[in-house]
Amino acid sequence: MLQSFQIIGYSGGVPTQDRGVTCVMVSTTNYDVMIDCGEGSYLRWQKAGYKWKNLKYILITHMHPDHIGGLIPLLFYRKLFGIDSLLTLIGPPQLKEYFEDCYRHSGLSNNQDLQWIDISTNNQINFQNDIHINTMEMKHKIPCWGYRISDSGKNLVFITDTLPNANAVKLSENADVLIHEATFTHNMREKAKKHFHTTEIQAMEIADKAKVKRLILTHFSQRLTDRDVQEWIWNGKSCIVFDERVEI
Repeated sequence: MLQSFQIIGYSGGVPTQDRGVTCVMVSTTNYDVMIDCGEGSYLRWQKAGYKWKNLKYILITHMHPDHIGGLIPLLFYRKLFGIDSLLTLIGPPQLKEYFEDCYRHSGLSNNQDLQWIDISTNNQINFQNDIHINTMEMKHKIPCWGYRISDSGKNLVFITDTLPNANAVKLSENADVLIHEATFTHNMREKAKKHFHTTEIQAMEIADKAKVKRLILTHFSQRLTDRDVQEWIWNGKSCIVFDERVEI
């Protein structure tokens, strides 16, 4: 069963002293799922108290550095610690080749039990203990996917790095939690459009159309202060949780 989520990296594009780039943890009754692994995710993941033995799946939305920059280090540290349990990595078709190239050019051999799933050809995946994944492609500068994680009664959706689009609404329909990017404020919507991103108002409109129960915003430009984003309210609730662990 789905239990909680925690956004351990919520900066868009560039990390700051206080904000890591994208990484979200979703905890089930039996294991943890990581979504994206930006630079520095390992230390934030460790500081938040997560354990190697519980990390069973990593989902990658797309291949931009602020979403995968911490993946090779994480897998390298996992190798050094001798973790031998199966880890399944799900993401764009280039993901496995990216890993293999990095290891080869670094002179490393892989002795980990890794399974790779190409999300472009597998948009519905069943995890252990009746957890299900549905994905849909978003609209970004490069191929990018949103993820819906479901059990028998609850649904969490994660969408980042995209223009507003019909797939975002469809994937999010009636979700208990929608975590959506809000890189720019709405007065910068032309800049958001140019860079294939979403504003806070546009994310709220998607949440309205999809009839979600709770909207959480993330992936903030470094131009936005904590005080700026803490003013964002949707359906009477704050859209901001920063790195707090939240029950689903």
